[in-house]
Amino acid sequence: MNLPFGTENCAQPVEMPNIADPVPGTAQYDNAIARDKSTRDITAMPWLPQLPDQWAIDLHERIVEAERQYAAPNLQSGDYEMGTATETNEIAVVRGAGDYLFTAEHATTPFSLRDEKMRLFPDAGTGGLAAVLAEDYGTALIMRGRQTSNVPSDVNHPIKPKIRQQLGYASGFLSVHGKAPGMFVRESDRAEIHACVGLGREPSEQLIEFSHTIARIVREDLGLYVVLSNEQPAYIQQRYSTNLKRRDNGAPKISQLAATTPVESTATFTNRILQEQGRAIPAFQMELTNLLRATPLDDENIKDKKSRIIGVALGYKLLEKVVELTPDYGRES
Repeated sequence: MNLPFGTENCAQPVEMPNIADPVPGTAQYDNAIARDKSTRDITAMPWLPQLPDQWAIDLHERIVEAERQYAAPNLQSGDYEMGTATETNEIAVVRGAGDYLFTAEHATTPFSLRDEKMRLFPDAGTGGLAAVLAEDYGTALIMRGRQTSNVPSDVNHPIKPKIRQQLGYASGFLSVHGKAPGMFVRESDRAEIHACVGLGREPSEQLIEFSHTIARIVREDLGLYVVLSNEQPAYIQQRYSTNLKRRDNGAPKISQLAATTPVESTATFTNRILQEQGRAIPAFQMELTNLLRATPLDDENIKDKKSRIIGVALGYKLLEKVVELTPDYGRES
């Protein structure tokens, strides 16, 4: 599949020079317009499904229903602090067929211990995705709301003992998150990055190789743009604009999931626990862009109904692909 983003070799990181904002009348400007449109409109990516077939409609309905049940009953931005919790730090445990473990720690708005306030935004739509994946493939742990801390910065967070217990027999682990829209690597990219893989600190070569396999096969089979953020940084384009987000000194802001901060990301935590348990299973974090999640109906990045249905269904299919590839873990070479 000849796609207008990245390269077929997904294992070659690209350096990020200090680039200027694109000028009207140039190819770079046209690409930036296409990238911005791709954050909310499926028609910007004609290689993706353009009609919501029944499989996509059914998946979308299941995921939206689960999102309302576990995170946002009205699917509005204001739902996500309280969520559907009846007590502080309530965790939904969804069990289905299979033994894969999914988490959605930011399904509702977490509390920043560092800033002593609620985080600016939840990872809307991740609770619904994790719940439906669990129904089909295993177990999900979902933060339902009324959060008083944030998983990475709280060593005593109540979800961590549950993760530790489930890892004892899980066939794989996937922490589902949201990511900022508008990320890209090359000025020639005509679609934003759809998902970022985060492996935590000091990932094994086996896990890195598996992540490269995921990025390649998801590109080939689904037409989605996935990068391994431990290796590949990305620019961030402003919403409804062709310009980049920039730092105070004018340099482009760069996004990367390298887990270099003192806090222990979920990916780092789970891989540490797996080492203690002597288990070798794939465990990492996947951040999905807004288009692939059931975001609030009042979100400023408005999506039409067709884009909402196809996008959410593709988000599920991307994560499902990880589960399907897991039996080959360690056999990529």
